[in-house]
Amino acid sequence: MKNKPKKMYVICIIILLIVIILSLVLFLLFRTEDKKEESNNKIQVLENIKSHYNQYVVTNKEVKIYELNNDSYKEVGYISKNIELELLDININENTKYFQINSNNLNYYIYYEDVDVINNITAVSDRYKNYIVFNKSIITNDITNFYDEEDNLVYKINKTYTLPVIIMEDGKYGVEFNNRLLYVKSEDVVEVIESNNTDLNNSSGVGVLNYHAFYDENNAEEKANCTTEICHSKEQFKTHLDYFKENNILTITTNELEMYIDGKLQLPKSVLITIDDGPKTEVAIDLLEEYKMYATIFLITSWFDVNEYTQSEYVELHSHTHDMHDGGKCPGGQGGAIKCLPEEEILADLKASRDALNGSTVFCYPFYEYNDYAINLVKEAGFTMAFIGESNFSDNLVHVGSDKFKLRRFVIVTYTTMDDLNKYFNQIK
Repeated sequence: MKNKPKKMYVICIIILLIVIILSLVLFLLFRTEDKKEESNNKIQVLENIKSHYNQYVVTNKEVKIYELNNDSYKEVGYISKNIELELLDININENTKYFQINSNNLNYYIYYEDVDVINNITAVSDRYKNYIVFNKSIITNDITNFYDEEDNLVYKINKTYTLPVIIMEDGKYGVEFNNRLLYVKSEDVVEVIESNNTDLNNSSGVGVLNYHAFYDENNAEEKANCTTEICHSKEQFKTHLDYFKENNILTITTNELEMYIDGKLQLPKSVLITIDDGPKTEVAIDLLEEYKMYATIFLITSWFDVNEYTQSEYVELHSHTHDMHDGGKCPGGQGGAIKCLPEEEILADLKASRDALNGSTVFCYPFYEYNDYAINLVKEAGFTMAFIGESNFSDNLVHVGSDKFKLRRFVIVTYTTMDDLNKYFNQIK
């Protein structure tokens, strides 16, 4: 009987060991499962983060943006929905919750779930980099709103900025922010200050050249059908484009010229290429596309179906009337009809032209002829600028403050020499 307690003790010990071993086994099993689950969760988190990361992303709603201070992400503002962004190249792990926006001068981050992957960013024009910045800067409010050209809010940042002015529009200022041209409204500006932003000066004038038809001198038929002094060879036009390229002369649009005249932007040495009438322009358009240079064609819209007319991203189409490019209608000169036809007839023609050209507000007088009557009707029809030919002045440049309804041009003919062209552009300082 004495051995019975001892046996019971041993049995208890054995049972306890078994329980301990089973508990340990179960613990290890559960721990392994937990680790496996934790590992799977990490993999899922990592895959989720990676699914939102790319060089290019787009915001999927109005989202917060952050600054990194002392290892802490602090909210500093908002970005609107559908804003495309470029991200910095980073190593992604399961702890990466914020992506840094790629910018030369901003240190901003965005939460990973707030963006979706895209393959490419829609091209944003950097043409503003050709302009000469003003020696003025804006100081913004404590909250700064940045808008695009269509007045859509892009960024709302809870801080003040001092930014050089690139464009001075009515009620807003064009500035560079996050590598693009954006606008700050006057209501968000505390002060405009003088600043030494550049040593470059605004161009003293802009050259405007006037061409007509073109032909390829290697095409016998084209050459035979283009023999007047306003019919330019491909070689002549190409030589002029080479001149602009070699002398860093910027080819501009009519909108840029109008903003220059109004003092809203500053330009380097620049040229507006204009081509009157519309026939025989294919040679010129091909060269403009090759050189990636801009031009304006003043089209007689009754002569062409605008939708079928050869078009290019480098060519603007503006008005040369709908059907008033015929002489002998009015006294003096070539008798341009716009000088004396009944008001209702002229306005109807100008409306037809504008309608065909999607509301163009830029005009060119037929035969370079105009009078006060014509100018008043062009204004009434809704045009904001109108071009003539050469004036009697030695200076045929366009300047800041020029009369926008008598804009002078240098008329190019077959015998215009490179010395003539050089002399013309050397007037610009």
